[in-house]
Amino acid sequence: MIEIRGWRRDNGDFGIRNHIVVLSSVACANHATLEIARRTGAIPVIQEEGACGMFGEDRKRFIRCMVGVGAHPNVAWTLVVGLGCEGVDSHQLADKITNKGREAESLLIQEEGMKKTIEKGVEIINRIKKSLKPREESGTLEELIIGLKCGASDYTSGLISNPAVGKAVDFLIEHGATVMFTERLEVVGAEHILAKRARSKKVAEDFLRRIKKAVEDVNRIGVDWIGSQPSMGNIRGGLTTIEEKSLGAIKKTGNSPLEGCVDYGERPKGKGLCFMDGPGYDVKAVSGLMCGGANIILFTTGLGTYLGSPVSPVIKITGNPKTAKLLADAIDVDLSFILKEIVSKGTSLDELLGLGGKRIVEKIISVANGKLTKAEKSGHIEFSIERIGITA
Repeated sequence: MIEIRGWRRDNGDFGIRNHIVVLSSVACANHATLEIARRTGAIPVIQEEGACGMFGEDRKRFIRCMVGVGAHPNVAWTLVVGLGCEGVDSHQLADKITNKGREAESLLIQEEGMKKTIEKGVEIINRIKKSLKPREESGTLEELIIGLKCGASDYTSGLISNPAVGKAVDFLIEHGATVMFTERLEVVGAEHILAKRARSKKVAEDFLRRIKKAVEDVNRIGVDWIGSQPSMGNIRGGLTTIEEKSLGAIKKTGNSPLEGCVDYGERPKGKGLCFMDGPGYDVKAVSGLMCGGANIILFTTGLGTYLGSPVSPVIKITGNPKTAKLLADAIDVDLSFILKEIVSKGTSLDELLGLGGKRIVEKIISVANGKLTKAEKSGHIEFSIERIGITA
């Protein structure tokens, strides 16, 4: 059994970070949120838009995602800051977080004024910081949720980094972990392969329905998705068709059965491999995985990216030697040795991918036990929730 040291929450969740979060409920509260975070060292989560002018599914997923942040296993405590006239105010969100068995308080700028809101927020967080416990409780890999994402993909993604992550995913699931992948439109052309791995006919039908709907939604607005991918960056990196990109992308999922599907920002309902119905756009995909409770996110990249997350450590993995060298301050796991070994020694690719998977598992364990990722060290906390409807 592989032991992890972290924090056991009152609701039973196991966290590998102990963040205090200042959560803005609307863009109009971002200034106060950022100022409170700056003065206290708390983690700010700010909005592009927030709780105003949204309807139906957008409103539901906004609330789900905000509660997902406050109730995240890696979060110790949350201060929600709002303006006061938005559709879902900070008091309501704090109540929903506490109803999940987690701790939260709230402030409204229209009840306090800006200056007093900031002063109160600083006072509250400084009080809470004194009550935080050290990293002293034991957990196992079985208690972790691992998110999967690829971005800025090139020819090395499908050949090296994605299948090496797949080796790690097989190991994690064998040890009881939960693994969640997303990017609904970046499995197009390979969805039938994943559907065959579904635990049941019901899961397969649910998965295929979600992919079909995503393609139809794009077609409905007059865009040919199939003809618009791969992106210019992917083409520059050596990918030629969406099918080629998708076949490489699904290698991240290893060989385990697909156990179920969840909506954007929703927690997996069981152990094993789970699909989150989310976008491919990096920031919104990573944010969805974070809101869904991912303790750690594995991010494979060919051309490189610096993206991070407010509360889920993001581990960057590349098989591209040029990217590993040029973006050394972004890459956590350099698998470019696999390409060199193939070319120079003709070593078995499967054996080399197994070594790559082992390095990824070792990195997960070290990060889970407190080692910071490159994105954490450089303060990357990008966040954005996917919206699907119009804004009033």
